[in-house]
Amino acid sequence: MELEPDLWEDDYHSFGGVWTRIKLEALDKYLSAFNRALSGQNFKRLYIDAFAGTGRCDITVDGEKTCIDGSARRALRAVPPFHAFYFIELKSKKLGALRALRDEYPGLDIEIVAGDANSAIQQLCRTYDWRNTRAVLFLDPYGMHVEWATLEAVARTGAIDVWYLFPYSGLYRQAAKAADAIDPSKAAAITKILGTDGWRQTFYAQPRQNDLFGMDTADERAVEHPEMLAYVSARLRTVFPAVTEPKILYQSGNTKNPAGAPLFALYFAASNPSPKAYGLATKIARDVLNGL
Repeated sequence: MELEPDLWEDDYHSFGGVWTRIKLEALDKYLSAFNRALSGQNFKRLYIDAFAGTGRCDITVDGEKTCIDGSARRALRAVPPFHAFYFIELKSKKLGALRALRDEYPGLDIEIVAGDANSAIQQLCRTYDWRNTRAVLFLDPYGMHVEWATLEAVARTGAIDVWYLFPYSGLYRQAAKAADAIDPSKAAAITKILGTDGWRQTFYAQPRQNDLFGMDTADERAVEHPEMLAYVSARLRTVFPAVTEPKILYQSGNTKNPAGAPLFALYFAASNPSPKAYGLATKIARDVLNGL
């Protein structure tokens, strides 16, 4: 598809590779399964996209550039459909693209929310009546931007299923090998997404010997990347009744033959405390993840 220059920036944005396609396929499959599972019940069904983007994205896979539908467009075409949609975005040009997308679906209840995703989600969680409502939330942040307080607010609703693309590489890059290499801003970023500074005690240990001058050397990271991700999983399970094992998404290759560095960890978490409800939700999510 050839794009006019003025449309490229407003309606498209480039941010991914093979991992982008994988996460969107997972979301796509879950949304229809979610709606089918609840179609016989009297719940209002919402889709919430926290970092909605534009509705389309340009990705490069194996050196070839292609354009694919983003999360917002995929949600709008889910069958059965959602009853309402919340697309949250901060950047003005992307908001313009989302408003144009809304115009393509005049029969659907679509609300475009301009502003910070954390604030918007927490406000939505506080003010919405969740007794007769169920929702799917897609958290696909630009870096380490999801606050732990947001996850806590979502879990408290007892009504929202969450797909969370956790910034795996962001975590291990911020958590340097030597503790004294972590500046205050990096430490604060890690604490914000994990909701505790307990990661310091888990990730770092005192060195067993002094340096050549008899002085204590800096704390060294005592865990590798998989142990760091296991800590993230354990933290998520302190607030959500059910959390799947994450699907690790790599820089290139595919899910069967990944290549390059691990970039993201795709989690599914259910906030409904009912074992029957979260059991069904996690079964569907695991089937989706195992089928990628």
